[in-house]
Amino acid sequence: MIHRSLSRRGFLLVGLYVAALAPLAQATTLQRLTFEELTDSSDMIVTGKVTRTWAAWDARHHYIWTHYEVEVAATQKGARSTSVQLSEPGGTAEGMTMTIAGTSKYNVGDEVLVFLQTMPNGMIRTTGWGQGKYTVDARGRLHADMTLKGVDYVDVKTGATGLAPVATLDGLTLQEAGVRVASRLRATQRPGKVQ
Repeated sequence: MIHRSLSRRGFLLVGLYVAALAPLAQATTLQRLTFEELTDSSDMIVTGKVTRTWAAWDARHHYIWTHYEVEVAATQKGARSTSVQLSEPGGTAEGMTMTIAGTSKYNVGDEVLVFLQTMPNGMIRTTGWGQGKYTVDARGRLHADMTLKGVDYVDVKTGATGLAPVATLDGLTLQEAGVRVASRLRATQRPGKVQ
């Protein structure tokens, strides 16, 4: 959904348009990912600290994206680097705000474990929307991103909807989660292939 300061006439027209589309824009339906699917479908899995954030339009000026820079402390999967830029749809740029239900949000200073995928547009996003984001508390314990509003999950095997996302790492220590990820990567690694 996009908002902007408009004249009264323009506001009325946009309001009618948004009201007509409101049922469509209020919910996002996502595939409910198991831990194995989350790990396997991620190009990168990193832990680190969110150091900055900014929003901008994409190159075609069609969508607003909020970008986050994460200073990487450890890489469990993917190419090693000192930082990674991840991007999520939505945000505020040039006086316009675009919101999309289910988009992961990060705050500067957050310590995170994130599962990441490279999108066809080249941007790196949280795998499975909020399913791939865990914050790390001061004791080193993980907390799943369970604050997603307007999101329905579907289990593709059973067709059941409305399920909460899988949060199998929730409450584990960062070390325990690392052991689980490493075990999964070893189990799926083909001979001669480097993760």
